[in-house]
Amino acid sequence: MVSCLKTNSAVFLSLLILLGFQSVQGQQGYYMHLDYIKIEKENVNDFNEQVSSTFKPIHEARVANESIEGWYLYKVAYRGTRNANYNYVVVSISSNLSGFEDIGNQITDHFTENNGADIMNDYHRFLTPNHSELWSINNSVLIDDDSKPSRYFGMDYMKVVSGQEYAYQMMEDEVARPLHEHRMENNTMNGWELFGLITPGGTAYGYNFATGNYYDNLSDIEFGFTDEIIRANHPNTNINEFFENIERTRDLVRSELWELVDYVK
Repeated sequence: MVSCLKTNSAVFLSLLILLGFQSVQGQQGYYMHLDYIKIEKENVNDFNEQVSSTFKPIHEARVANESIEGWYLYKVAYRGTRNANYNYVVVSISSNLSGFEDIGNQITDHFTENNGADIMNDYHRFLTPNHSELWSINNSVLIDDDSKPSRYFGMDYMKVVSGQEYAYQMMEDEVARPLHEHRMENNTMNGWELFGLITPGGTAYGYNFATGNYYDNLSDIEFGFTDEIIRANHPNTNINEFFENIERTRDLVRSELWELVDYVK
């Protein structure tokens, strides 16, 4: 079945090229740092004011000196759990893990000593996270890496049991990615990525992989793996067995939808 799926995937990708569909490899091989932030209701207005006056100048400096590739602030529009202790998520992308260390040292050449200290104090006053995570970006395909980021980002957290990591990665690479590319061709999706959790971790943490889905329109999130898309890419696949194989490799722990507030890239 795997060889059949590989053949179908290759044929589908060739057809996309012939049809003129363009995608880029995106951020595969990079790293993603997530900060989960809780902003109380009475502080939201002050927080929003700090976005342009404090947060963006800091990360513009980090992008300029190539510590990070991009910085994205999201509001959690639809939470994956009712008792989440965060309502904003800060996403930073870097080509190396050291890009996430010592933010203050990364901006010294862009601000005076006093100004730098003041701006970092404001930064930590609002952006001290409840918890943080480091992820590797194992697979990535985007419509256009240079355009404005999508309005919505869906984060699906997965638990893959020990010993099934390779099978899960192969399933995402060989089976799921062509389906997402089909959705991108149909303009119902702007990108898809696969993440592996670096730290924290362990069985008690609850998940170790995630996928990211990029959308411009809220209505697009309901167009997932339809029978039509599956048969177009894997015509000899039994639909029931298809979903059983997916469920066998991982458990979907929670699914969230975040809405872009601002960004630097």
